[in-house]
Amino acid sequence: MILGKIKETLPRMSPNFRKIASFILDNDNNVAFTSIYSLSETLGISTATLVRFAKSLGYKGYQSFKKDLQEEIQHRLQPYDKVSLSKLGSLPEEKRLQKLIQNEYNNLRSTLNNLLLRDFETIIGAVQSARRIFIAGFGITRHFAQILQTTFLASQGKDVFLITGSVSDYSPQLKSFSADDIMFLMTFPPYSAEVKHVASVAKERGGFLCLFTDSASCPVYSKADVVIKCTTNSLLMSNSFVGLVSVIHVFIHMLLLSSENGGKSIRNGLEMEKMGYSIIADAGEQSCS
Repeated sequence: MILGKIKETLPRMSPNFRKIASFILDNDNNVAFTSIYSLSETLGISTATLVRFAKSLGYKGYQSFKKDLQEEIQHRLQPYDKVSLSKLGSLPEEKRLQKLIQNEYNNLRSTLNNLLLRDFETIIGAVQSARRIFIAGFGITRHFAQILQTTFLASQGKDVFLITGSVSDYSPQLKSFSADDIMFLMTFPPYSAEVKHVASVAKERGGFLCLFTDSASCPVYSKADVVIKCTTNSLLMSNSFVGLVSVIHVFIHMLLLSSENGGKSIRNGLEMEKMGYSIIADAGEQSCS
């Protein structure tokens, strides 16, 4: 299986080959029936590099690679049972539940299977060396950005800024972003227009950009230093975020385990909360007496 081979060799590929491979894995149906020239233009990579990529997988050239990819796509079963809203709603409740659960399981499995240890190691190193941490999320992803913000505030002892809302809301904070900082950016379809602004500022100023998204179709995919892909397929209309939640959970714990002061900072934070609740409880008792 050509897609399986690409996935298997992906961690050992050069940056350009990884870019090609990631795009193919995310857009295999389109790539299989797209010319080498169109793909070259889309990726910003020469046709010669695409040919070398095909040869690295054991093919004589790009056309033989493309032919095998077409045959695999034509005979492959779809990984997800795409059910329309009306059909899903007409199923018995037990069957409906089974399909919804299976879809979430598929999303989670796909997301976790594609995680690379070295990507996490790179991000953790960037967090530890960064002067400040910026986290950007718009719409629903704002809530997941807040989870990361809370964790960083509790464990890193650094200034942490949340970039969200309209341009006028976040610009006062974003304007201070520098080459010594790290930016976490979360965006999923439909991609918000603000992410292009945030990613452009982060890269123009030489900072580190970590992107959480679903595929290479993301408009700022090529700008990121590290991309963590989360599968968001849904049987209905909204994105599924089970993969993103799990990735955040795994990342948070890896970060804490890698930090000598992480556990101490969290314990200090818990002591602060304990003292606060104690004071509030005492004040409540005094007001009742």
